[in-house]
Amino acid sequence: MPTALVTGGTGMIGSHMVDLLVREKVKVRAFVRPSSNLNHLRALPVEIITAEPQDDVSLQNAVRDADWVFHLAAHLHSASAFEDNEDPIPYNRANVDFTSLLLKASLMTPVQRFIYVSSVSVYSLNAVSPIDESTPLAPISAYGRSKMLAEEQVRECQQKGLATTVIRPCIVYGTRDRHFLPLALRLASLPVIPLVNSGRMLLDLVHVSDVVKLIWQAAQSDAAIGREYNAASGVPVSIREILRIYRSFGHRAPAIINLSPKMLRRGAATIRRTLGWVLPGAEAVFSTGLLEYMVQDVYYSMDRAKADLNYTPEIRFEQGLKQILTEDSA
Repeated sequence: MPTALVTGGTGMIGSHMVDLLVREKVKVRAFVRPSSNLNHLRALPVEIITAEPQDDVSLQNAVRDADWVFHLAAHLHSASAFEDNEDPIPYNRANVDFTSLLLKASLMTPVQRFIYVSSVSVYSLNAVSPIDESTPLAPISAYGRSKMLAEEQVRECQQKGLATTVIRPCIVYGTRDRHFLPLALRLASLPVIPLVNSGRMLLDLVHVSDVVKLIWQAAQSDAAIGREYNAASGVPVSIREILRIYRSFGHRAPAIINLSPKMLRRGAATIRRTLGWVLPGAEAVFSTGLLEYMVQDVYYSMDRAKADLNYTPEIRFEQGLKQILTEDSA
């Protein structure tokens, strides 16, 4: 039976990756921090190694005899991709230093493939959509820069003989989501929401099931060695349409206040203060970076995954949201 090491197995993408590997009859080994919530993993036939990322001995034991290393662990929060003035140290420690140690351990073993899950945050927010994998990397956030640095390390190890693949997810939603969906549902409770062009700007939301299917498919393909792949929906959707879909399932959603990009930028400070008063904590996401994200279409090309892997995302947003809301109400 082949063996896979998964880091970040208690997170949303990581836990779904573990589920998929178990279904595929792969022996799963999960490397987790002592503070992690292990309830989901303990219900599965998974070997759990609990240690801090700096523990070299535990890392070497984790990669021992592994056919695949799926590195999904990361430090982030709901606004990580958009904050342009955060302290980089926590991101570098978790996203760069840990990746370096895991790569070093993997180079010492016969790992068939090292799959690094990065982020579309490595791209510039000013990139023209659809954004493909050849787009220059110019992240604005400490999170995005840490992911870019980690990717550089992965490519260096590719040159040293370790077969690697990089996956760059966009906004991911699904069950066990601790970041995007909880914030989105809090914002959906507002009576009104200010949006540019009445919320007609397009954005990309990909279901977690499609992300892990792409990761698994890439891990088994020689065509994916040394390559980077966007993990996106293939069908961008507007915030206006998201609110319409949410209402169609019987939920209340905020009315839209139409703003021009100029008006949004001018009123940003007031909107941020108001959000902090109405929904404490939600104001953190309303950063300068998010403002730029909200005034243009932002979505990602899936042509490379289609050409190399014959991969196409399957779950449309309406289907995915219905699944989540149905499971939550069960």
